[in-house]
Amino acid sequence: MARYIKKMLALAVAVALPFAIWIGVLLAIPDHRGGSIAATIRYKTDLLQSTEGPRVIFAGGSSSPYGTVCAEVAQQLDCNAICVGATAYLGLPFYLRMLEVYAEEGDVIVLAPEYSLLTGESTDYSLVWEGAGQDPDVWRCLPVSYLPGMFSSSVSYLKLKLEALPYGAGDYNEAFGPLGDVTLYRESMLENGYVSGDPIDFSPERLYAENLERINRFAEKMERRKITVLFAFAPADRLAVVSDEEETADFAQRAEELLEIPVILPLSKAMMEGAYFYNSNNHLTTEGAQINTQNLIDGIRTALRVQTLPERK
Repeated sequence: MARYIKKMLALAVAVALPFAIWIGVLLAIPDHRGGSIAATIRYKTDLLQSTEGPRVIFAGGSSSPYGTVCAEVAQQLDCNAICVGATAYLGLPFYLRMLEVYAEEGDVIVLAPEYSLLTGESTDYSLVWEGAGQDPDVWRCLPVSYLPGMFSSSVSYLKLKLEALPYGAGDYNEAFGPLGDVTLYRESMLENGYVSGDPIDFSPERLYAENLERINRFAEKMERRKITVLFAFAPADRLAVVSDEEETADFAQRAEELLEIPVILPLSKAMMEGAYFYNSNNHLTTEGAQINTQNLIDGIRTALRVQTLPERK
């Protein structure tokens, strides 16, 4: 029996070692992809570790930092507020795992997954590579289910890294403020008020129930740790919505029926006019972000049935 176990261990090492060496080589190449929006997740994990609680934590894709004014939330609710969203292409399981790792007792988490996260799997593993880079705090957040996708995308990521070698990494962080939200002043850049090549279809049959079930399971875990989880629909450009009013209302109703946590911002309010969108169908202008933020604050207050959260330290 002992000999059999030794043989199995030797086989496991023989299989795993080449993968480990390959990943080591890949990570050793200079990280000139570290200036992307995906890579901002590295300083978002730093924020989660360095910001004292209790915190209001906004999480979603890129619409979250473009649609939230954390300083306003902090002022009105008298607590620390941070935004940890980077891009929807990191996938919902990543964000839930990151919050599971770094959230603390007393925190209030506001999940605002974008349209793509409500209608299917949106994980781009090359972008997950860009986000993680050589940062152990981000690697700690990778779900086990991501490992096959990380391995299968490693060659394509290597090509991206090699292509980027002659150039500087750039710094997407310049648009972001110290609380994780976008503080760069923004006016609409959309000629027709929306991006026609990126339609939003809220037909109810497109709703991906598995992700809502993931949110419910996550919320149950957080409740046991005395962490509150709330849900908000992410900003969506009304002009880009191709489903009719009845279909859109059915989509929202179905989502709210499946969710077992408070919905603090309904889809009807999350959909805004084209003039409030900056450079995509879900990135808000500075004015749009202020409106969305006030709606979120009002929703948080209503959900918690208090006027303020515990004083920040």
